[in-house]
Amino acid sequence: MIRSIITFGVLAGLMAASSVQACSVPVFRYALEQWRPDSFEVIVFHQGPLSDAAKQLAAKVEPKNIDASYTANAWVRTVDLDASPDAALVELWEQQETKTLPWMLVRSPAKFGKPLKVVSQKFNEENVTSLLDSPLRKKMTDGILKGDSVVWVLLKSGDKAKDAAAEEIMRGELKRLEGELKLPEIDEQDIQDGFLSVNPDELKLRFSMITVARDDPEEQAFVQMLLTVEPDLRDPEFANDPMALPVFGRGRALYALIGKGINAETLEDAGRFLTGACQCTVKAQNPGVDILTNVDWDRLVVPTLEKDTILPALAGLSGFGKQDDGHSHPDGHSHADTAEPTLEETDDVPVATSEPAQNPGTSTAATTTPSVSVGKLAIYVVGGLALLVVGLSVVFAPKPS
Repeated sequence: MIRSIITFGVLAGLMAASSVQACSVPVFRYALEQWRPDSFEVIVFHQGPLSDAAKQLAAKVEPKNIDASYTANAWVRTVDLDASPDAALVELWEQQETKTLPWMLVRSPAKFGKPLKVVSQKFNEENVTSLLDSPLRKKMTDGILKGDSVVWVLLKSGDKAKDAAAEEIMRGELKRLEGELKLPEIDEQDIQDGFLSVNPDELKLRFSMITVARDDPEEQAFVQMLLTVEPDLRDPEFANDPMALPVFGRGRALYALIGKGINAETLEDAGRFLTGACQCTVKAQNPGVDILTNVDWDRLVVPTLEKDTILPALAGLSGFGKQDDGHSHPDGHSHADTAEPTLEETDDVPVATSEPAQNPGTSTAATTTPSVSVGKLAIYVVGGLALLVVGLSVVFAPKPS
């Protein structure tokens, strides 16, 4: 009950967000086109120089396509324990309670003020491969790329009766919602501003569903990612309940519905929010946590002018629409919010407050409010020119004799 109230409160708050940040494009489509996934941190502990094989494995965690852009939302931090690393990193290593090296600790994006542990295991080919992708994650992302508005993931509890009941409710309600929910009417200005790359008539409202067994050996990394969508999902009280998570955009899970919380009302609330107009275009102010996917989203999703693209200053209008975009990393991504790497203490795990220079993570330019959109910029320029013409006509108008 409490979880349902909190969920409703989050959605109600978003629906009441300022209209200045609103957009008529449905949340699921806006997220697909505009929000790059946040990065997972892969910390590799080792002693002495990494072997050539280990270096190749580390490079595999950060796969690139032919134009050298990253395809997986993951970055690697290597920690040589013989090189006197920061005390917080040493403490983090000691918390792993193993002597096996090299060893990798995978942590989720710091959505809740600190990253959460996803997996801690041997740094080897098998584990890296399963971290980057899995059959059901591929099915999930394929569904999104083929036009599913939302892919609902049912994480089974292992209790056959509970799982069957949850699946029956979900399949029935999702089919009903497909027929009853309506997509918003797209504002022409949002199309002109590049917030939608397809004809609005081509947008479809479609839900699909996949089921994941908690003990599936091929999906262990995926299961643990789902359990870090909220910080308390691993609590014992939820261990024997199925969980339903709506996934949209570029692999972003909204939140988890648990046990009896999987019902017609909560499914409809989530469905209405994700298929409704995007009330707050700033990614960081929306609920949800990204799943690690090895997908070249920028290539597979039709490119558009991102809402958060920073426009260059125009000649004669120095500083117009200018905002600080931070410093660029070698990978070409902008990290406006990053500082020099530091470590802070948290309740249980040291937190890296920034990523090193090789971090291929989310561009903060894609998660901040734009200074001026193209459409508005055109209006301002035309208006300014019109005022200039009027002013000049007044100055140089023939004076009465």
